[in-house]
Amino acid sequence: MLNRISAFINLGKADSLKRRLIKGAVGSFGLKIAGTGLTFTKSLMFARLLGTDGLGIYAYAMTWVALLSIPAKLGLSQLIVREIAIYQTQSAWDLIRGLLLWSNQIVLVVSIGLVLIAGGIAWNSHLDTDSQMLLTFGIALISLPISSLTNLRLSAMQGLHQVVLGQLPEVLIAPILLIILTGSGYLIIKEDLSASWVMGMYVVAMSITFLIGAQLLNQALPQVVKDAVPKYQIKKWVSSGLPLMFLGAMHIINSQTDVLMLGAIKSSESVGIYVVVNRLSSLIIFVLAATNSILAPNIASLYAEGKIDKLQNIVTKTSRAVFLASLIITLNLIIFSYWLLLIFGSNFTQGKNALIILCIGQLVNAAVGPVALLLNMTGNENYTTISIGASAILNVILNILLIPQWGIEGAAIATASSMIVWNVISFVWVRNKLGIDSTAFYKITY
Repeated sequence: MLNRISAFINLGKADSLKRRLIKGAVGSFGLKIAGTGLTFTKSLMFARLLGTDGLGIYAYAMTWVALLSIPAKLGLSQLIVREIAIYQTQSAWDLIRGLLLWSNQIVLVVSIGLVLIAGGIAWNSHLDTDSQMLLTFGIALISLPISSLTNLRLSAMQGLHQVVLGQLPEVLIAPILLIILTGSGYLIIKEDLSASWVMGMYVVAMSITFLIGAQLLNQALPQVVKDAVPKYQIKKWVSSGLPLMFLGAMHIINSQTDVLMLGAIKSSESVGIYVVVNRLSSLIIFVLAATNSILAPNIASLYAEGKIDKLQNIVTKTSRAVFLASLIITLNLIIFSYWLLLIFGSNFTQGKNALIILCIGQLVNAAVGPVALLLNMTGNENYTTISIGASAILNVILNILLIPQWGIEGAAIATASSMIVWNVISFVWVRNKLGIDSTAFYKITY
């Protein structure tokens, strides 16, 4: 009798998990599709209004802010997802409250410090010879504390299994606001619209979005968390967060080195073309990104409960769906590459070969599956750090060697190659440490 009751309870939990995954996946996919459409519209608007040079200045400034966001967040984003998911399982409401309070306070202080330091360096560096670049970068720095705190809020919502609601402000509201503000700005100042003006509108949109998101998090937090006396495990959080911070730094180096080095070695025009190419190729993994946001807290929970077979089953089915969707997107991007780039302007068609190269790298990324997520959500972030660190070094070396000779094609080769190396190494770690095959080609055994 007891065995039947236990089996019934386990079946109920399995159905609950399945419903949660399906509901989250459908909502997240819908949100990602809408967000992708808005991002495409925004990129097209920026390309048309700013041109390759103006878009390059805007993207170059945003890339530096993305790089600074890594030390600003101290590796706490993924830590918050993992720990909140685990604390919920353990009903450790006091630890959830303590983690949220401490992480927000420390990130705010660090990010403001970084703004002051980076602003001072920029003022006294070669940027002062380019007033438009200096002004755009200075305005972009204002968004650093806002974006860092926003990232923590997204992680908290993800850990609370409120993935769709958590993404709503940044995926939908922010780009809509930015599109409206930019369009209104152009109607008012027309040809005087510059990268610095658009950056200012971005800061306004991010500020409004942050306030909306903060209210959503307050509503999503269980009352028991709000009423709990905060409990802190700072030593544990710091020791776990530092490897994740290094991991984040390596990830940014991998994803942004090409843009930074193109801007340093070539020109802002090359950056503008490459940014459009890079964003188009990232469409391939938007399905992977959508599923990862759903998978993250569930991976942490299932692994903590020792349900490896169930975890393997979920990962395999998800990887298959992701790869099929990514393959379809890849083929369309390659076949229609010239015409897609022509939409942004005739100058952007120079990025056709770079787009094809990046598409191949992104397809491999999708085929290997959520390797980094599996390692990070199971407390094996040190192994992710090793693999992504090795690929980051390779990325920098290849960019130095290839960009001077081949420009944006060289940057694409460097990025795609390092991406493939990182995924292969991470796959080996996942297979050896977790006993899980993350690829889309694993055969499930029942």
